[in-house]
Amino acid sequence: MSQENVEILRRVNAAFNRGDRDAMFAGYHHDMELRDLQHAPDAPERLVGIDRFRAHWDQWEDAFDDVTVEIEEYIDAGAYVLAVTHWRAKGKDSGLAIDLRTVDVAEFADGKIVRVTIGYSNKDEALKSVVLAE
Repeated sequence: MSQENVEILRRVNAAFNRGDRDAMFAGYHHDMELRDLQHAPDAPERLVGIDRFRAHWDQWEDAFDDVTVEIEEYIDAGAYVLAVTHWRAKGKDSGLAIDLRTVDVAEFADGKIVRVTIGYSNKDEALKSVVLAE
């Protein structure tokens, strides 16, 4: 099952990078949870539900051009997939460049992403969170 989870995350990331929001959101459970460990001061750390997640991405798309996430490494961890990521974007009005490397953790159930935590600083920290969750 875990290799299947890696493939689901690959498809979701590919849809995100090509701007296919419907295909991206199809990979998430409707009651999914997003936790952003490096959230902006005016943004929530935790969102619950696909509708709140969609609204969150609407804000990102309003503020930034060319948002991409390159997953440099997938680490299969059973019901979890760790993704070594490289986030890039450019502010529409400010020109501010985002160039951020993080390790993100996606949790799966029944072929959908049910929880994603973005913003771990390294693999050890992300792996420790998975061990503690089990």
